[in-house]
Amino acid sequence: MKRSNLLDFILLLISLFFLFLSQPSFLFEDGCSFFAWIAYIPFFILASRLALKASFFFGALHGFLFCLFLCPWLSQFGLIALLFVSCIFAFYNSISLFLISFFQKYCPQKFSSSLWILRIFPVLALEFLRTKGFLAFSYGVIGYSQWQIPAFLKFSSLFGVWGVSFLILLVNSLLAKIISEKNVRNNLKKFSLCLSLVLAVFIFWLSDFLIPQGKNPSVLSVALIQNASSSSSRDISDYERDSLLLQKLTDRALASNPESELIVWPETAIVPDFLFHAQNPSDKRRHELSEKLLSFISGKNSAFLIGSNHRDGRKTYNSALYFSPKESGAEVYNKNILVPFTEYWPSFLDFEFFDGLKSDLNCDLFEKGSEVKIFKIGKLNFASPICFEDSFSPLIRKMKKKGAEFFVNISDDAWASSEAARKMHLSMSVFRAAEYSSPFIRSTIDGKTCVIDSRGKVTGEIPCGIDGFLCAKIEVEKNSRTPYIIIGDVFIWAITIFTLIFLLILSAGFVKVKCYGRR
Repeated sequence: MKRSNLLDFILLLISLFFLFLSQPSFLFEDGCSFFAWIAYIPFFILASRLALKASFFFGALHGFLFCLFLCPWLSQFGLIALLFVSCIFAFYNSISLFLISFFQKYCPQKFSSSLWILRIFPVLALEFLRTKGFLAFSYGVIGYSQWQIPAFLKFSSLFGVWGVSFLILLVNSLLAKIISEKNVRNNLKKFSLCLSLVLAVFIFWLSDFLIPQGKNPSVLSVALIQNASSSSSRDISDYERDSLLLQKLTDRALASNPESELIVWPETAIVPDFLFHAQNPSDKRRHELSEKLLSFISGKNSAFLIGSNHRDGRKTYNSALYFSPKESGAEVYNKNILVPFTEYWPSFLDFEFFDGLKSDLNCDLFEKGSEVKIFKIGKLNFASPICFEDSFSPLIRKMKKKGAEFFVNISDDAWASSEAARKMHLSMSVFRAAEYSSPFIRSTIDGKTCVIDSRGKVTGEIPCGIDGFLCAKIEVEKNSRTPYIIIGDVFIWAITIFTLIFLLILSAGFVKVKCYGRR
C-alpha cells in the first residue's frame, strides 16, 4: 500500500473514532460532546486529498463503518438489519464526501475564500436527507452529541438540532483549513467569526436567566410506570403477568403520590387490544384480562395513557389510549410513523420472495395512523408520540401547532438491550423539549423513563432494567412559543436547496471544461 493511501485510511479511521466517541456508547455512556468538534477535521482533510472516484469509496466506507460502530444493537433485529442500515449510511456519506471533494476541486476562484463554509453544506444536507423518507433514520446526527450542553439546547429553539450541527461542522471545517494550510494568522478573521458565533449562543442561553420571563406555569402531577418485560413476549400468560405488574406498580405510585393526575404506561404495555376483547368474549382469557383492566382504570380518579394494540375494523394500529376519569370510553392516537420492516412492510417490496425475510424480522404489520391527536387533561393539552416518533421534529412541530403544550413519549426500548441505544433515543427527546420549549415525559419498557423540562434538562429518572415508577410534578407554560415553531426547518431546507443549486452551477462549469477546455 502506498504511503499516501495509508494516510487516507488513517484519516478515515480517526474521524470514525472521534464520531463514535461523541455519541453514547460503551466507552462514554452519555457520549463525549467535545469529540464532535474535531471529528470532521480528518474528513475534510481527506476530501481535499482524494480523487473524485476514490471519494465515493472512502465516503461509503466511512458511512458503513460509522453505522456498525454506532448501532451494533440493530443486530437484535438480525444481522441483515444492521447491514441494511449501514448501507444507507454508506450511500449518504459516499455522496457527501464526493460533493465536498467536487466543491473543493471545481469551486470558482471568486468563491474560494468561502469554500470552508460551502463544504459543510453537503454534510448537513445529506445528514438531513437521511432523516427523510420511508427509510428515515435520525440516530447519529452530529448535533445530538450536544444533548447535555444547555447553551446548545437553547440554541436549537432557533433552528432545531440542525443549527447545532451547522456550528459544529463550521468549527471542524475551519480547524481543517488551518491544519491543511499550517497558517493560523491568515485565518484569524474566520476564527474570530466562529468564536463570535459560539459566544453568541452562550449569550443567548444566558438571556434566559438575565431577563425576567414573567412566567406563570401550570403544574401537573404525573406518575410514569416502567416495566422491564421482554418485548418479544407473545403468550397470554405473559400478558396477564404484565397487566398485573403494571396495576401493582400503579397502586404503589398512587400510594406514594395520591395527587397524581396522569398515569402513563409504556408503548404496548398491554399487547392485546383490550378495548376490542372487552366487547368480544370469544377468547375467554383475553376477555377476562380486558374486563379486569378496564375495571381497574375506572376505579381510579386519575387519567391513564396506555400503549396498546388497537383494532379499528379490520385494521390494527400501534396506539396510545387515553382514559379520562370524567369521560367514558377512550380517546385514541394511532402511531403516524411506523418502523419499516418491523411495523410495516413497504408495498413496493411486497413479493412472495420476501416472505421468509418477513418471518425472520418478525414484522407485525400495523396500519399507519393518519391524524395527530391532542388529548386534554384539566386545562392542559398534550400529545403522545410513540416510540421513535420523537426523533422526527416535523411531527412534534405539527403536534405543537395543533395545540399540544407538553408531550408524553411512550416507548419500548427493551428490544435493543443497549444502554447506548437508550441514551441516543433520550437525546432526541431532550432536543425536542428544547426546540419547542415544552416538557417531555417518557414512560418506557426498559428504557429511559424520565421527566425533561422545557429547557431540555432531565429533572428526574429511574434506572433501566427494573420494574418501577417515577412520580413528579411538571411545569407547563401555556402558549409557549419558540422561533423554531414558526419557521420549522426553513434553515436546513435552504442549505439543502443551495447545495443542489451550487452543485448544478459547478457541474455546468465542469461539463463545459470537459467538452470545450481542450481543442
